[in-house]
Amino acid sequence: MKAFKYMTLSIFFILAANAFAQSNKIVVRVDGLSCPFCSYALEKKFSGVGSLEKFDVDYKNATITLNLKKGEKLTDEFIIEKVDEAGFTVNKIIRNEKTSENKKSNEKKKDGSKNDSQ
Repeated sequence: MKAFKYMTLSIFFILAANAFAQSNKIVVRVDGLSCPFCSYALEKKFSGVGSLEKFDVDYKNATITLNLKKGEKLTDEFIIEKVDEAGFTVNKIIRNEKTSENKKSNEKKKDGSKNDSQ
C-alpha cells in the first residue's frame, strides 16, 4: 500500500513539473528563417532579454523557442518587434503548445479518425 502511495505521488509531481515547464515555453514560427546566419541575427536581438532562461533557433523548421524564467512574461507585440528588428516576420506564436489553430486541426484529426474507424 505504501508503494502505491509513493508511486501515485511520484506521478503527480512529474505531471505537475511537466505542466509548469510547458507554461514557460513560447514557440514562434518565423518566415524567412532558413540558415545559420539568420539564426545569429535572431540570437543577437534576443540575447539581451532578461526574462529568457533559454533561447533556441531551429532554422530547419523556421522556429524559435523562448523558455521564460519563472514568473516572467513576454507579450506577442514584444516578440513581433524583436523578430521584425532582426529582419524577419512572425508567422505564428504558439504558447503552451496550444493555439486556436492547433485546437481546430486536432478537432479535424479526431473527426477524421472517427470516420476512418466507421
